[in-house]
Amino acid sequence: MLVTETVIVVGAGSAGCVAAARLTEDPDRTVILLEAGGDRGHDPELQSLNWMDALAHRDVFYPDLFATKVQGGESRLYQRGRGVGGSASTNAMLALPGLPQDYDDYAERYGLTEWSWAHVEPWFAKLKPMLVRSTDAELTPVDRALLRSGGALGLRDDVDAYTAEDGSARLYRTADRTGRRSSLELWLDPARDRDNLVVRPDSQVDRLLLDGDRVRGVRLADGEEVHGDRVILCAGVFESPCILMRSGLDRAGLGQGLQDHPAASVYVSLKPEYRETNRSVPCIGSVMRLSSSVGTGDLHLLPLHGELISSDPPAHGLLMAAVMRTRSQGSLRLNPERPLAPPIVDEAMLTHPDDRRAMREAIAAVAAVLDGEAFSEIVEQVFIDERGTPIEVLQDDEAFDRWLSAYVGDYFHAVGTARMGRADDPAAVVDQLGNVHGLEGAAVWDASILPEVPSANTHLPVVMLAERLSAAYRSGSLDSSVADDDQ
Repeated sequence: MLVTETVIVVGAGSAGCVAAARLTEDPDRTVILLEAGGDRGHDPELQSLNWMDALAHRDVFYPDLFATKVQGGESRLYQRGRGVGGSASTNAMLALPGLPQDYDDYAERYGLTEWSWAHVEPWFAKLKPMLVRSTDAELTPVDRALLRSGGALGLRDDVDAYTAEDGSARLYRTADRTGRRSSLELWLDPARDRDNLVVRPDSQVDRLLLDGDRVRGVRLADGEEVHGDRVILCAGVFESPCILMRSGLDRAGLGQGLQDHPAASVYVSLKPEYRETNRSVPCIGSVMRLSSSVGTGDLHLLPLHGELISSDPPAHGLLMAAVMRTRSQGSLRLNPERPLAPPIVDEAMLTHPDDRRAMREAIAAVAAVLDGEAFSEIVEQVFIDERGTPIEVLQDDEAFDRWLSAYVGDYFHAVGTARMGRADDPAAVVDQLGNVHGLEGAAVWDASILPEVPSANTHLPVVMLAERLSAAYRSGSLDSSVADDDQ
């Protein structure tokens, strides 16, 4: 075998596993996949269909990545997976493509004509057969109640979550009927035996090696140099921009434009016959999509069956409200005292008044749903914090604002810190192919290049992105069709 190119892929998460697998389908290309964390994605807790098992497996999350959620708020832990598989090995496996308008906005607002819905929809259609949809046997009592609650808000109870229609829907998952099927299981594992793939866990990248504006490889945190013809950063929305910052890249938008879905939970104490949890089925199996007064399809209500907090009364489940089309933007910067540590993150959620209004309406929708017949049959009490404060206090505007500032969190769906755009766009870091403006031989293929967070859990959109960019790299054009890249 004649090797004509060596590509270094940094980060073995949702995007990196796809990129490494796809690029090694060409035998004349060697791929070195570098991952800062370990290789433990196949631990039983991480393969469980129930996200609660993965969430309890704390040593596969970053222990020191903190983010300030709202302006003036305290810095709190950001739940981000670390290791081969990345956050795809620790998330709840929910699979949604987002709304057509998300991608059409990329084209209209940022000049990303190759990322309109017409261009990405065939790739999402290709991914759909790999997913499973919640069955009757897998639904929890909270799922069943939500699926019966569309009528409480004048919506349908049986929509397809893969479409853009408002209403209650069973969720799709990146799983089969026995366990998780993320980028690790579906893409990287089948490629591991290839002679042209080298997987190196426990290999944190410090910076790019530069010869002028030409990238020649990377330097690891321990000082080792790894040389290659091209470097593709798939280290994620927090680390990819940090690598570029430590490398000296000077683009105004680098580390800016951070977006995530703001979310807040209302807890329920269930009647005794509905409390028992079944850890062999997903703790989240349904969703309700609805529209606020400032957007279309921009709100999600998401149920969870299980205990996430210690409270009085006990919380046996929750209903989470999330704003899925957000206008607020945060930022990140290197830690000046520890540049190789996770960055200092300011999410600045709910700074835009439309986001705060949408969140208020989302919580009102939660209250209406919980007051409806379906939830009244299974719920004893509804409350908003560990002390059992009743939801009715949120009817007061000042009380609502205090509660939201203290309890709003993120959906673990960060994007935007090295976004795509034209070379003459000062806020753009990469072009439509992910190539870094101002550098030769460097690209970013992960959620950091999405200019706005889509109306979806971000794993599936990132897989779509990695599939498209891998196909474009191999063919030389984003015009590559899905058929050209069939597995």
